[in-house]
Amino acid sequence: MRSSRRGKLAAVIVFLLIAIVVIGGMGWATVSSFELAKKTVTEDHNREISQAVLDMSSYMSGIIYAETSRKYSDYWARHDRKPLAAYGIDNMELDVRRVVLPSPLAETWPTNPWIDLYFLLDAKGVLSSPHLPEDDLPWQLDGRNPPLEAERRARQTWEWIRRVLPRVNLHERIALACAMEQDESPQMSASMSPPDAVPVSPAAERSDDSSSPRVAPYHQRQESYRKTQQIYLPQPACIDAEIAQRTADRTSTSIGRMDGATESDGGNVEIKAFPITAFWLGEGPNGHQKLAFVREVHWDAAVHYQGFIGDWSRLKPDLLRQIQHPLPGADLQPVDDDDEAFVESVVARMANLPVRLVVADVPGGVSSAAWSEVRGTLIITWMAAAAVLVVAGVGLRNLVALTERRMQFAYAVTHELRTPLTTFRLYSDMLSAGLVPDESKQEYVDTLNRESQRLSSLVEGVLEYARLENQRVRLTPEEVDAHTLLHGIAEHLQQQCDAQGVVAKSQNTLSNGQRVQTDVDVVNRIAGVLINNACRHARAKDDPTVLVRLGGENGMVHLDVADSGPGVERGDSRSIFKPFRRGRGADKAAHGGIGLGLALARNWATLLGGHLDLASRHHVELGGAHFRLTIPAKSTM
Repeated sequence: MRSSRRGKLAAVIVFLLIAIVVIGGMGWATVSSFELAKKTVTEDHNREISQAVLDMSSYMSGIIYAETSRKYSDYWARHDRKPLAAYGIDNMELDVRRVVLPSPLAETWPTNPWIDLYFLLDAKGVLSSPHLPEDDLPWQLDGRNPPLEAERRARQTWEWIRRVLPRVNLHERIALACAMEQDESPQMSASMSPPDAVPVSPAAERSDDSSSPRVAPYHQRQESYRKTQQIYLPQPACIDAEIAQRTADRTSTSIGRMDGATESDGGNVEIKAFPITAFWLGEGPNGHQKLAFVREVHWDAAVHYQGFIGDWSRLKPDLLRQIQHPLPGADLQPVDDDDEAFVESVVARMANLPVRLVVADVPGGVSSAAWSEVRGTLIITWMAAAAVLVVAGVGLRNLVALTERRMQFAYAVTHELRTPLTTFRLYSDMLSAGLVPDESKQEYVDTLNRESQRLSSLVEGVLEYARLENQRVRLTPEEVDAHTLLHGIAEHLQQQCDAQGVVAKSQNTLSNGQRVQTDVDVVNRIAGVLINNACRHARAKDDPTVLVRLGGENGMVHLDVADSGPGVERGDSRSIFKPFRRGRGADKAAHGGIGLGLALARNWATLLGGHLDLASRHHVELGGAHFRLTIPAKSTM
């Protein structure tokens, strides 16, 4: 029917819309979840890198802060400490005001093995070191000798920096290393202000863009490091000008008098230090990269530089050991502030050293790690979405089927009721009006009786189908022999065939005395439906025949009903068992019925624990439809 096709089409469109919404929503959720997982994996990886950088920076800060707190005079081979008493070689007491003691660094070697040498570069470019005193102060001091390896490295480094360091513009290098700070402290800004502008690298200019979200955390770390280092700086001091002059004159024969220290001013000399800055000096002895840790010291108007030289090949392993959770493939690489990759390295860059942490990518890649995190959830969600689609599809299908069955029921019942009701109305009007002759009244009454039986059968069939649908049918199994069972079926067969002019045949292939336990009444109903259908379809042929055969095997009983009718068309093989469905030629043949017989018969067969099937669309002998009822020989109900 056209309305049925429209209903199916509407159901298909509705299902497709639901599927598009569900699949589209799930696709969007999947992509969003995957992208969020990738972002989370990346952030977690960066967080691990940041934590590792923080651990190494904290370790390095402790060392630098300790060096920051050193007094200015510790870097000189002589400094201005006054002994309580001093005696000469002849045990004569000396004037303590004219005695200058050795630097503590000359007596105590660095506790960090990666520090090679401490140095002092004065305003005139003259280099000295507290580790390499004048000839009148031997290496052996107070019975303590420096380690041989430390002494060797110190002498090698000394020879190297004597050639390299005086040629380096330390003021420019310090300014360049500090140029990445967002907000420099006033004290540092003052020390970094030379007469001429110091060139700043392009990378530093790019990093000044406060809109860069990656650079900002690095600025904050570096600024925090600078501010904290200010706390450890020795307080500005004033030294007696005479002692300062004497100290400067006796520090080294090559240094001479420092600028700003006059012999006759009789006042005080102000000394002020600034934070330590680290930068690369290049390859030193043995091809090892060297780091310079330098601070400016203002001696009145003169600028001096103090610091120490570090060996990167020995510092690097110490830093990597500070990582709490070792990262696979972790390595430290030098970074210059004018490096083009500076902005990309700020996440992994240390705030107090010009190095960055290089870590291997996430194992398997970010996508693989993200998929591992969301795989289970997405699979479950997609399964739930598929279940929703299945439920929606089944629900729509059942709804369409129910609607179609109702329409078919209404159409079939209306069509089937039309003939008996019309006959009832016409014949009753004629009988009540006296228009029927006396000799014809019996015929009219018989017709009315037959139509009433037909109407009663129709109503009974609908009610029976409703009872089966609601599972309200109760079975009463009994034991009967096969011959008796076939005899009852054969009687009904003969009656139907005689009434419609069809030849009836019955056969029993079961052995004598074969017992069958089942509900005989239900079996007879099924057989009645099959026999009635067979007689209706066979009567149109020249040699109408209906065959009923009872047989069995393997504990099952078979009841075969075949006819010599036109058979079943291929397209009707499955639909004929559906309620309110009839064969495609049923209306043309005017066989009647509302299409409930086979549906009822199949449901009854299921209640008996068996099944009803179309064994063949065309019987081998008779050529018509061949149906088979299979039930257990012993009831399991």
